[in-house]
Amino acid sequence: MNPDKRNNSSNTDLIVWIAEDDISLNNVISKSLKSAGIECRSFFSGSMLLKHMEKMEDKNPSSVILLLDFLLDDMSAIELINKLKVLECKLPFLIMTAYGDEKTAVELMKLGAIDYVIKEKYFVNKIVRALQQAWEKIEINRKLEQSRMELERNAEKLQLLNNQIIIQKMALENEKAKTDKLLQSVLPKPIAKELLDKGYSKPRELKDVSILFADVIGFSDLAKNSHPIELVSRLDNYFYVFDEIVEQYYLEKIKTIGDCYMCAGGVPETLPYNAVTTVLAGLKIQSTIDKLKNEFNSQLPEFRLRLGIHTGTVVAGVVGKIKFAYDIWGDAVNIASRIVEAGEMDKVNISENTYLIVKDFFNFTKRGEITTKRNYSIKMYFVDGLKPEYAADDKGITPNDKLMKLLNISNEIRYY
Repeated sequence: MNPDKRNNSSNTDLIVWIAEDDISLNNVISKSLKSAGIECRSFFSGSMLLKHMEKMEDKNPSSVILLLDFLLDDMSAIELINKLKVLECKLPFLIMTAYGDEKTAVELMKLGAIDYVIKEKYFVNKIVRALQQAWEKIEINRKLEQSRMELERNAEKLQLLNNQIIIQKMALENEKAKTDKLLQSVLPKPIAKELLDKGYSKPRELKDVSILFADVIGFSDLAKNSHPIELVSRLDNYFYVFDEIVEQYYLEKIKTIGDCYMCAGGVPETLPYNAVTTVLAGLKIQSTIDKLKNEFNSQLPEFRLRLGIHTGTVVAGVVGKIKFAYDIWGDAVNIASRIVEAGEMDKVNISENTYLIVKDFFNFTKRGEITTKRNYSIKMYFVDGLKPEYAADDKGITPNDKLMKLLNISNEIRYY
């Protein structure tokens, strides 16, 4: 089928339009894409692409991504994109550029580029993966938007068509399952269920919640001296593994704030030994850093963490109407942020509140006090590791079967 005629087609196969004035390179890229099963069309100047677009009735075919050379002979990619906007063409695009510095990356992202590929040795091999990743994101966003619109339409039908209650009930059940799955991916299950059942979730005061902050040391300096896309991608890889560890210890991820990862034990429901499992997760996260460096085989400087934990009372609830977010507030959260600020590289730094709860399970090193904004002092301790009677390894990082049974942890602990 001619890609120019796919105005409303449900076919979601990726089609790439290549704008590259180097004919030989254009042909190489085209051949590489076709070998990967990607349909493509070549243009050898910006003007050639613009003329083709002017003739099209649909200026935004749903299956097309543009792959543009940053500096074409007749115009730059910036000029080309601006001229396409005049034609009301808003196709997603990737840029090929020989300029790989941070300034160029920021410029391209502001322009609206999904991604960019640096023209270096063997860069053609990276294009296919970059396009596939971009297309996956587009498809996910498209499906989410379609689901949202479908939910709105069904809600309106339920209000207007009471005489078709049986049919609409079946549609609602189907859509409810989709919404349930979506909500449970971003909210704690009890909270998601409450939202689905009642349409709202009341904030709650929770006691003995253990809040964990993990902060990358010197991230701002790393950002100045590293490739931005690779840096963010690596941070995402780290946070993905942290998510697995948090899930294994039955904690709840709250959010990420730039380069800072935040989770908590004891939300949305209090469980026995919240503080113990939170400290275990902190030890596991710190011990996993070196292994992650080897797994990801990155050329970037290695990430090192400060990690702090405090236990106290918080208010927990959902904010937002369209984009829901589960969060926690209170002095305990503020103190936890102070604890991590006072931490040290590769260490798990905890407050006295947490220490008093977990002291029977771990070995510690006293390390002084901090003063809060309300001018009272808090003692802190470094967690050296599990006591021998609870440890499955010499470093005291992994709980043995005895402690796993006590904590009711059945998930496999993957990272050692």
